[in-house]
Amino acid sequence: MPTLIDRLRKPSALFSSNWAGILWLLPGVTAVPALAGVTRVATDLTRYADEGFVTVTRTVRATWRRDLPVSLLAVVSLVMGLANLWAIINVASDVRVLVVGFLVPVMWAVLVFVGAYTAVAGTLSVDASRLEVLAAVAALMRAKPLACLTLPVIQVLVTPVVVFPPLTVAVGLSIPAWIIAEWLRLRPEPSPEDGPADA
Repeated sequence: MPTLIDRLRKPSALFSSNWAGILWLLPGVTAVPALAGVTRVATDLTRYADEGFVTVTRTVRATWRRDLPVSLLAVVSLVMGLANLWAIINVASDVRVLVVGFLVPVMWAVLVFVGAYTAVAGTLSVDASRLEVLAAVAALMRAKPLACLTLPVIQVLVTPVVVFPPLTVAVGLSIPAWIIAEWLRLRPEPSPEDGPADA
């Protein structure tokens, strides 16, 4: 019969991977590998039950150069999106329609790409090259176009978990990462440095 400690292994992996993700998000240039590491843990809690924090850190250390262009795209898009939101609120109403009509499709496309890339990167081996990740993202978009195109809706729906402080520090990144991976029906691929999965 499982003990209390055994029952807490998986929740603690969600918690510890979440904290590692928060810490690795702060530099900005490691945003995508941090979220990919959290996705890696959240989608395979059996394998990473005892090493949530370490797995996110390993993922960041192994992939930050590979994922740097997408991390920069995500950071620049976030800054530009917030600046544009501020501009939309402050421009005249006749110009607002034009600005929104131009920005929404652009931001939608960026959210789809960054979300799909992050989820795929979190389920592939850390040894996968950038081209292999991009090929897997393209294959995912061909195989599941509707799921990919609706990613921004899912991202908006999980935003309360990310921004509500008690949830942010507990599972603000790990639960949304798991939800997005489930939405896309992605399953993790073990990395070479991972040991065998726990029974």
